[in-house]
Amino acid sequence: MKKLTLFLFMVLFVSNVYSADLQGVGYGSTMEEAKQEALADLSASVKVQVFSKHEQTTYKTQDKLESDYTRWTRLSTNVPLLNPSIYYSREQGKHRATAVIDKPALYSEKLSDIAKRIDDITKDVKVAGDKALNYRILKSVQSLYDEYESYQVVADVLGIKDYPSPRISSGDALKMILEMQETPPSLEVAAEVLTKDMNEKNIYVAPVMYAGKENVTEFGAFFKDMLSTKVNSVEIEEDGRNKLRCTYTQSGSDIIMACSLITGVSKVLKSSAVKIPKELVTMETVPKTDVSSILNTYTPPKTDYKIWIKISTDGDASFLRENEPFTLLVKANKPGYIYFLTVNNAPDGEANILLLDWNNKFIKYIDENNVNKWVSLGKYRVQAPFGSETLYAFGLEREPQPEYIVPEYTLDKIGYLRNVRPEVLMQDTLYLFKRQQGDKTMSSITYTTAPNRKKMQ
Repeated sequence: MKKLTLFLFMVLFVSNVYSADLQGVGYGSTMEEAKQEALADLSASVKVQVFSKHEQTTYKTQDKLESDYTRWTRLSTNVPLLNPSIYYSREQGKHRATAVIDKPALYSEKLSDIAKRIDDITKDVKVAGDKALNYRILKSVQSLYDEYESYQVVADVLGIKDYPSPRISSGDALKMILEMQETPPSLEVAAEVLTKDMNEKNIYVAPVMYAGKENVTEFGAFFKDMLSTKVNSVEIEEDGRNKLRCTYTQSGSDIIMACSLITGVSKVLKSSAVKIPKELVTMETVPKTDVSSILNTYTPPKTDYKIWIKISTDGDASFLRENEPFTLLVKANKPGYIYFLTVNNAPDGEANILLLDWNNKFIKYIDENNVNKWVSLGKYRVQAPFGSETLYAFGLEREPQPEYIVPEYTLDKIGYLRNVRPEVLMQDTLYLFKRQQGDKTMSSITYTTAPNRKKMQ
């Protein structure tokens, strides 16, 4: 039985180019299918830019690593796309759609409108004023702050400067809200506080992330399960009309958890936050530094060659359970050679080159007949170790030079490479990848895996 454990959401590759490359491309048998693929690709492109800006500038101040409420909540928002232009063409018998953000003024107008609404509602809030009054007002406007930041991240990527900020920042607002809340005596109560008044139907609870890391820890997986019992939840994301997204970070002796209930593309219905004492959490909460830091030093070459990866399963493809079967699929818009590296993000995580039983057993060849089609890489079943795992794909248009495919020390190994640290394998694989000739591209996918539901304690 093959074994592969995976983790959530796209791992974000850093690019040093901004709005000039802010477009998405999609293919489909119909124009609508191609359009949806292009919009998804555009959304992912924005997230890449946001992550790059966040990592390179926001968290570092005079060589110090800093994090405040505003900075880490930005990465948890949706990516709203305001009327992007869609251009269609035909390519190899398929519809091709290109989605482009070419109306930046719409973001300035949207941000100005939201900032004015926030200021109108919070005009009576004073930092040294009545705390109970401040709490009631700021609590009522919290969802507007989330909406503001979701548009702000796109505006920042587009290089837009001419938009106003609310009189009271989202970070200051959140701090005042938390100061007025009672400390929850248990994780159960914390989950109830976060989901209070969230009575909507068909809520999909997204995996709970450590802010800015896009990793799900043992605590994150456990708390997702707990939140799911507090709302009218659905297991599969596509079945949810609303999505509950939560991130957390550590501040002194507390864990700060912030949640947003989102509907549609980016509309924030409700927001909440809670301060959880660390002593209530007996499981691992902070993900280790992973191989993404190595990728942050690599600027992918500009190319129209693209590959996509996805999981097919009967359940929620973003959150896989123990023994759950699934199929791994890949798609490319050009013929080429693709090989894969899997990295487990646990503290004692290991890495592996994915075996594919083709040629040298490491490479999947996409021929002309399978361009823009989902091709199966095999069927797998979720097994321990659980947590987060990332699958990286390396695509080459030219047949690869054998000595530059994977490091020699991996060729005689079977299963996870127990004597090789994931960071070392990624660094060596990336070095060889850069030496390959011809057009090349990279992609990745991350998923959460977890054991079967734990009993609440």
